[in-house]
Amino acid sequence: MKPHRLSALSILPVLVCGVILLAGPGRSLAVFYQKHYVVERDRDKEILCDPYVVQRDDSVIRLLKQRGDIAHKDFPKFLDIFKRINPRVRDMDLIYPDQQILIPLRILEPGALTGQETGQVTIPVIPITGLSENLKQFADPYTVQYGDWISRVISERFGRYGSDGYNRGMRLFKMMNPEIKDPDKVRAGARIRLPDPEIKKEPWFSDVMDQARPSAAPGPSDKDNAVVPGRAANISAETIEESQNDAKTGRTSVSVQWFADLSVLAKAAEILDVRIFNKGRYFFPRSGERDLSLDLSRTPVLELSDGRKFLLTRRQWISPGDQAVLQVYWRNLEVLFVPRQPKLTWLLEKLIPKLDPDGYQNRMEIDDKGLSTVLRGQFIYQPSEDRDTIYLNIFSDPEMKTPESVCAYLESRAVKVRDWVETPEKSGWILHDTEPSNARRPEPPALQTRRPDRLVRVLVEKLGYTYHENIEVCFPYAGFQVRAAANLLSLGENAEMLIDYGDLQGDAVYAIENTGFRVLQIPPGSEPDTILEQLGDVLNLEIMHDPIFWTANRPRIHNISLQVPGVLVSSRDKGGEKRVLLSDVPVAREFLTYFDQQDISVIRIR
Repeated sequence: MKPHRLSALSILPVLVCGVILLAGPGRSLAVFYQKHYVVERDRDKEILCDPYVVQRDDSVIRLLKQRGDIAHKDFPKFLDIFKRINPRVRDMDLIYPDQQILIPLRILEPGALTGQETGQVTIPVIPITGLSENLKQFADPYTVQYGDWISRVISERFGRYGSDGYNRGMRLFKMMNPEIKDPDKVRAGARIRLPDPEIKKEPWFSDVMDQARPSAAPGPSDKDNAVVPGRAANISAETIEESQNDAKTGRTSVSVQWFADLSVLAKAAEILDVRIFNKGRYFFPRSGERDLSLDLSRTPVLELSDGRKFLLTRRQWISPGDQAVLQVYWRNLEVLFVPRQPKLTWLLEKLIPKLDPDGYQNRMEIDDKGLSTVLRGQFIYQPSEDRDTIYLNIFSDPEMKTPESVCAYLESRAVKVRDWVETPEKSGWILHDTEPSNARRPEPPALQTRRPDRLVRVLVEKLGYTYHENIEVCFPYAGFQVRAAANLLSLGENAEMLIDYGDLQGDAVYAIENTGFRVLQIPPGSEPDTILEQLGDVLNLEIMHDPIFWTANRPRIHNISLQVPGVLVSSRDKGGEKRVLLSDVPVAREFLTYFDQQDISVIRIR
């Protein structure tokens, strides 16, 4: 949309398809049919909610920002209410077409609406043919002054130019002034009606604006296609493809939402979750000259969520004088000069610092009670203070994806993993399930260091050995047959060993060994390191102190490492197939899931 000025020449048509109105005090409106709202209780508060069916390209954040007064006052509070009244929406970044949700509109005072105590509220609706006349009752008469811009007047009442509030204000203006065919041609002295900003407080306001919004071109609905936030304004995704497990190659299942035939600018917009305008023309009036024409196919514009705009152009396409004209109408516009065929990474390097004043980093470390997670990647940045840190990488193969369990852990630490795949044919997002089915697995066994017998039993069994406790052993001693209890460890074919924890005294050990048994004595109170050293000689153990795990199947320069204080133990005699991690620090449940998937058993030492 070009900026509205009284002498300008452009307007976008508005298709009004149906509006909901509620008569306020002293305002009589004709009733045509009724709409039902739901009243939900949340923490002793009654919330007016709109039952809504998710449409293609919807996102939770956009829906919430478009509706209700809670979001304008305290968006985090609004978001928390949404989560609690929609328990089936487990991931705020993943909703589906045709999914039913409740959108909280406002917190109600007791008895504020008729029928509120029943949990349902009915609101009357007027026929669309009477809409303009009835809306005039919510309008303020105004006489146009010389130098007025409709855009400026509306933005002063409903929000900055280009915002959702501004767009709603313009739709209201057009409905209240149907005789005005072009808002850009209103002359000084004309009497017009300006929408009253108080209308935003009415519970039906969002429905009025949603139904009066220009209709989008119809598109197929696919329940299997997740609606993922981050979609640029005019970019549509192909169906999600999933590569299945391959028993021969060992490749894991990876779901990717592909985009075909995207320009490099459209890819950058999609990745950074910004709007791109790259079709059509804008006209900007100039005093005494022809309007400045901006061809968006040659000089596209990116718009951030805070309204800032970036015009991308080669230096010879726009003069300093033209820049000055543009910045009169778009004061928050910045011109970025780009090469003829910019690379995607080059664009991201230029644009990300516009989102995060601190720029981007390539390394980030998270210390969690001794557990050290180090993120190495192409772009680590925070778009705004109230949003999670973004960990962004661009890969050539979907198999380089970050494991779901690692994504879930980082998300719990306010870090969002974004894996983008770039191939010669197409590109798109790797989709992550941050709530894997075994995320709620039980805690690992906690072993006391004063019980070496239990540590040995759990360790050798997890390494694949057979262990029997309190086996009766008979051996000759001083001319007598002596019976004693010991622990038997089977090392393989016809190879066994007795383990004693201080129960055998005197020459009993020598007497038993003379019968052909080997005896390993572990004194009571032995430290885990001492026990591992003794078992290492017997079981041919490979022991790694403070091991580092590289969590993804990709180069380390763009990988995530996890270092755990403790030891990683495996048996060379068993081919190193089974590994055991012993640590005295708590391991997050998400990483327990990761270790389980890597066939690594975890033992907590206390």
